[in-house]
Amino acid sequence: MLKNYLTTALRSLLRNKLTSFINIAGLALAMTSALTIYLFVADELRYDRHHAKADRIYRVTRNFLDNSGVPRLHLSAVAPPIGPLLKNDYGEIEEMARTLQFSLVMAIEENGERKKMATENDVFMAEPGLFRIFDIPVISGNPATDLERPLTVMLSQSAAKKYFNSEDVIGKHLKGGRQLDLEVTGVYPDFPPQSHWHPDFLISFSTLYDSTIYGRKGLERNWGNNAFSTYLLLDEGTDPGKLEAAFPGFLDKHFGPFAIANFGAPPTFVASRVTTLFLQKVTDIHLKSHLDDELEVGGNINNVYMMAIIGAFIVLIACFNFVNLSTARAARRSKEVGLRKVVGAFRRQLVTQYLGESALTSLLALLLCIPMSLTALQWLNSFTGKNIVLDVNSGLPILVGMVLFSLLVGLLAGIYPAFIISSYKPVQALKGKIQASRGNTGLRKVLVVTQFAISIVLIIATLIIGQQLNYLNTRDLGFDKERVVTLPYYGELGDSYDAFYNELTKSSAIKNLSRSSRLPTGRLLDSQGSPSIMKGDSLTATGVVLKMVVVDHEFFDTYGIAMAAGRPFSKAIPTDDSLAFIINETAARKIGLEVSEASINQDFLYGGVRGKLIGIVRDFHFESLHQEITPMSFFVNPNFYNNLTVKIAGNDLQAGLEHLEKTWRSFLPIRPFDYQFTSDRYERLYESEKKEGQLYSIFSGLAIFIACLGLFGLATFSTLQRIKEIGIRKVLGASVPGILGLLSREIIILVLVANLLAWPAAWYLMNLWFDSFAFHVTISPLTFLLAAVAAVGVALLTVSTQTVRAALSNPSHTLRYE
Repeated sequence: MLKNYLTTALRSLLRNKLTSFINIAGLALAMTSALTIYLFVADELRYDRHHAKADRIYRVTRNFLDNSGVPRLHLSAVAPPIGPLLKNDYGEIEEMARTLQFSLVMAIEENGERKKMATENDVFMAEPGLFRIFDIPVISGNPATDLERPLTVMLSQSAAKKYFNSEDVIGKHLKGGRQLDLEVTGVYPDFPPQSHWHPDFLISFSTLYDSTIYGRKGLERNWGNNAFSTYLLLDEGTDPGKLEAAFPGFLDKHFGPFAIANFGAPPTFVASRVTTLFLQKVTDIHLKSHLDDELEVGGNINNVYMMAIIGAFIVLIACFNFVNLSTARAARRSKEVGLRKVVGAFRRQLVTQYLGESALTSLLALLLCIPMSLTALQWLNSFTGKNIVLDVNSGLPILVGMVLFSLLVGLLAGIYPAFIISSYKPVQALKGKIQASRGNTGLRKVLVVTQFAISIVLIIATLIIGQQLNYLNTRDLGFDKERVVTLPYYGELGDSYDAFYNELTKSSAIKNLSRSSRLPTGRLLDSQGSPSIMKGDSLTATGVVLKMVVVDHEFFDTYGIAMAAGRPFSKAIPTDDSLAFIINETAARKIGLEVSEASINQDFLYGGVRGKLIGIVRDFHFESLHQEITPMSFFVNPNFYNNLTVKIAGNDLQAGLEHLEKTWRSFLPIRPFDYQFTSDRYERLYESEKKEGQLYSIFSGLAIFIACLGLFGLATFSTLQRIKEIGIRKVLGASVPGILGLLSREIIILVLVANLLAWPAAWYLMNLWFDSFAFHVTISPLTFLLAAVAAVGVALLTVSTQTVRAALSNPSHTLRYE
């Protein structure tokens, strides 16, 4: 019996090749998309869940509030005293550990010569308690004891092989920067990809006790250096909400008196009104944390939701096709049902047969989906930088789930032909009196509208993201980012900087260079509070917090930043080195100053220094267009320089780079020549948006293709059902354009209805997406009209092969058999 059912099902699929191809191809594409998206989403949700105590591990974060209580900065790291004080004050904290990330030039030394020199960005000072909080396997060494000693370091496997070509490295030495001689005490496996941080070097935290590096006093009293990632392991059963609720009192107890004694805060100062602490689950960091100083670029839970929704939509579109074509074929199979019943078939047998045909179609789609998924995974890994694999061990549960899913889809799609067609009366079926019912036609129309509505939303999203990306690339940023090269600035260059400057600029290939604490396209994380300005005869606090950037005299000229009033810093005026300030237009307006010469040369107190306001620069986008332009202050102080910027002149970029490298190696022979282009840094700010745009393009194309497969099949059946009507109309004098309009009118109406449903959904979703941008394009009605035209055009093109053939057919052929 089973063999007979299988044979009959295969014959039915082969007899209806077009319908079978559309169903199998559509379902295979949908299953491939669903599987690929599922693997991506599962990987994103797996971050930091490999730790046995993950549900009890939290990171302490800190934000700062302005005078109105609105958060103006939220940091993932906190000041160094906070961790030990929390551990001391709250018994429910089982373990505490701090890390401090920084960049360091690493090298090995052989015969007095440094080799394999490279700038490493994943260097962390780490407390031994880190290994008691996180599950960090150890290949060699004992962090409990080895990381207690100063100037010791544990390496990741990758770092050990990079510098020593071996994992047997205990007792060997690494040179860190100019002064650190680090003893290697162990090796640990590379952190898994699903981790919010990936340290290659874990240096003993006690190394910071050296006063020439940081000092114990700084670790105990520095409440301003919020650079220490602080992790807590809470006791089982601890309510993190209750602990977090106690943090305002903690800050008032510890930070309040310190700020009054050391920061000049008034006696009435309440610490919890200007800064607050939070507990963040370690498992939330990757997807739900977008703070101002994350260790690594994380994912986005909204993107995960959107990917999952798109995957579900594509599967729904394919399933709609399946159901749509099944209902369209129902009336055409009525005679088959009548004949089977006449020869003795029971309804139960017919139900089993039609459900089996649907299930077989789904399983064939699944067989096609597997090789397609392997190819899609290669693309996904290349696109996302992940390494997702579908092997036997991890893939078996997924494959079982896909088999069950395909059977479920097949059975659901086969319910109509199985239970409705099998109920036809043999006499009516054999006389051909059964036609597609109005209700079934209505169902098919609803499915077509839903398919195209989903596709149109994706088309509109693709168009708007493309417009926003073009806007990001063409907007005037207020500074020059082309042919601008940035490098780290090293302190040993300080005494010889003038010679370095002269040597570089003597070449016509170099236009200028400058130093600064931070670089445009980066984040503004530094501040010394709000300034005071002259009002009447006294300085008056403004209450406007300014972000600070320490620059040298050439900074504005190097970046081509224009002055709105006043003048830039000048080497010819000695007081500019310590007693001069420049602010941007936004700062001037918020402080209450006119952007004019009338505001220049007045007394200006900022960061404890009383000087003169010598200039106001035009507003420029220091940060990405996700952020508003913030009030900024600029001043000169050689102790704060971290970055070097070089502006290359003309179009001979290669000559400028060669001269820069030659000069660099002459003055900094032990420093690697690592440079970046500011234009590249700017483009990287919007990598996630670019990938979103590409994904929407791919998925919208895929959704439209699957929807068009179904529309093509539906048009084929619809045309065949009306073939006699078309013949009669032609006999009565109907023209070919008139018949084409008749056959296409219903499709156009359905697609237009789909547009009316899709437009408000797309408008709402894209406005949500724009919430992450302070500067963005305005959504234009033209975008929606373009999407509508595209959808109608694609729909007409899809059905044209059937409608044109029907319109051109000879009436004598279509009416002959009657």
